[in-house]
Amino acid sequence: MINSLIWLISLGHTVVDLCQGILSILMPRLAENFNLSYFQVGLISMAFTLSSAIAQPLFGALSDRFSIPWLIPAGLILSGIGLSLTGLVPSYNWLLFVVLMCGLGVAIYHPEGSKLTNRCSPRRQKSLGMAIFSSGGNLGLGIGPALAIFILGIGGLRSTWGLVFPGLLIALPFLFLMPGIKCVTNDNGGPTTLKVQINKVKKTNLLSLLLLLLYITVRSWIQSVMLSYLPFYFTQVKGGSEDYAGGVLSLYLVAGAVGTVIGGPIADRWGPRSLFIGSMAVALFTTAPFLWTEGWPVFVFAALSGAGLAANFGPGVVFGQYLMPHNLGLASGLTLGFSVGMGSIGVAVLGVVADRWGLVAAMGIICLLPVVAIATSLLLPDVKGTTVSGEGE
Repeated sequence: MINSLIWLISLGHTVVDLCQGILSILMPRLAENFNLSYFQVGLISMAFTLSSAIAQPLFGALSDRFSIPWLIPAGLILSGIGLSLTGLVPSYNWLLFVVLMCGLGVAIYHPEGSKLTNRCSPRRQKSLGMAIFSSGGNLGLGIGPALAIFILGIGGLRSTWGLVFPGLLIALPFLFLMPGIKCVTNDNGGPTTLKVQINKVKKTNLLSLLLLLLYITVRSWIQSVMLSYLPFYFTQVKGGSEDYAGGVLSLYLVAGAVGTVIGGPIADRWGPRSLFIGSMAVALFTTAPFLWTEGWPVFVFAALSGAGLAANFGPGVVFGQYLMPHNLGLASGLTLGFSVGMGSIGVAVLGVVADRWGLVAAMGIICLLPVVAIATSLLLPDVKGTTVSGEGE
């Protein structure tokens, strides 16, 4: 049976991952308010990516060296405060600062949250537990734009102060449950030094870890490019309205949250490698029809493509923890943060392709990227029948 605490951790994941979806909607208003150039807008996106994603392995390593479960409520509070101040700051420099604050809160939450999820999950349901945790993040990403539109409709940018409350409310039960959470996170055999942990990885699983990170990076490239360019594609290339493009994107992201939940039990039953191959095969055969069909099939293929792509999200984190059994926090930071953050590089690279050869060419590359992920997953070890517990068992 899944521990009820996992559902609370997933809910917290939903709240912190609202940030990216909300910022994407706030950005045009902020650019107009401060008269920003595209370069300055890019700096804001980079500031959020660097603080929220690239920093996660650092916090993961700290989490492995020292038991610091209070990072979970701290991340919720810090990200909420930073996000709530985006519409209230008086200058661009202050805007960069609060975006960094928001991203830092996101980075703080993820490694400790996924580590606690691993500890609370039953031995034979690690992927299911992590899938529940991961689906919370995908759901937050999907509903973030809708929440931002609602907040802006109340009173424009000045209404962003209300975004502080979700983080504060979800942080309260974590603070109340902290004594019990400390007992769970301290039950890890004692901290080991980062040098010893890395040496253990080098001796056994380094190649598999690099292959896994490459797989997750490819998935992140696809998802990030879809998030950034789908609205442009459906309005400029296919001639749809902004509402239609937004609806398709929301369906794609929400289906990803559903796919994440479905992927966990599949990985627990048939092994993570089989799930990695199967989910990317679904993405391979549905992404092109999603982009090039018309009418109701667009929505069918959008749901299948989004669900297929995201189904490997939770098992990817658990597999990383399996490969680094003495360093769960760092494994979580790498698979949740660093690799996902690499998606921003994919957006930049495909942006150059779109500028030079058109958006259709860029999206065509996205349709073929699952082939790279499938080839990579074939080289991963098959641990079917093994408890992918992240505990070295």
